Amino acid sequence: MEVYPTHGFGSFCAATPTSGDSSTIGEQQQSNPALTQDEHTYVDELIAGLSAYPAYYAHMGVINTKGPAPIDLSMPEPVDPDELRRRIDAGQWVVDLRARTAFAAGHVDGSLGFELSTSFVTYLGWLYQWGVPLTLIGETTDQIAEATRELARIGIDSPSGSAVGEIHSLVGDGKVRSYDVSDFAGLAAATGEREISVLDARQQSEYADSHLPGAVNIPLHELPHRLEEVSAAEVWVHCASGYRASIAASLLDREHRTVVLIDDDYEHAVQLGLHTSPA
Repeated sequence: MEVYPTHGFGSFCAATPTSGDSSTIGEQQQSNPALTQDEHTYVDELIAGLSAYPAYYAHMGVINTKGPAPIDLSMPEPVDPDELRRRIDAGQWVVDLRARTAFAAGHVDGSLGFELSTSFVTYLGWLYQWGVPLTLIGETTDQIAEATRELARIGIDSPSGSAVGEIHSLVGDGKVRSYDVSDFAGLAAATGEREISVLDARQQSEYADSHLPGAVNIPLHELPHRLEEVSAAEVWVHCASGYRASIAASLLDREHRTVVLIDDDYEHAVQLGLHTSPA
């Protein structure tokens, strides 16, 4: 008898992730810890296997138990550059949905870059201050509409505003901020030229498996509360693929830090011989 996953084998809500696209009841009877271990051993190993999970998980159960209200997927209220500035200065969240390299090339000062991708709601929901007004910046209205749908699926309903257009048209009297984008080869070259620091935004388990010499590990979800631990020098930020690093770079840029986004796969660092394997 075939057994299929609900939404994927293994996720942030699983303490014992597995692999593959299907299983069978027979295989599970032979391998599933819930069916092969005594209760005490199973519970101890399950708890020991838990790791950090997205912050919005804490809100989903409450919302689902209460029952969701009707979802409003209408276009969030358009806001002009002056209102964008006011919202940022008031401490509200203004999120830019454009590609991470586009955000790095130019963005509204104080906005945060969360590229609209398959990882968008996972990491926005992880870092978002629940209940704070949220305004979306996008290249098109379709981009805003897609983000609104994705946010509604994790319980963040009805963003408080939106702004669409070319970035220079959205800054008003302010200046467009930007920062450099490079790769691991660029990091290797820069290391020998000037003083820089390296921030690894991956999970602690990833860092323990392999990391760059001298890199400081602050997982992305901890960074907003640990910014003072990041060196005042030029900071090069990386993760496993560039997505988490791009969010981390935008958090540092919001503090007007000098930052370089490493938009590259960590495997390339390994190929270049930059990685440090655990002892």
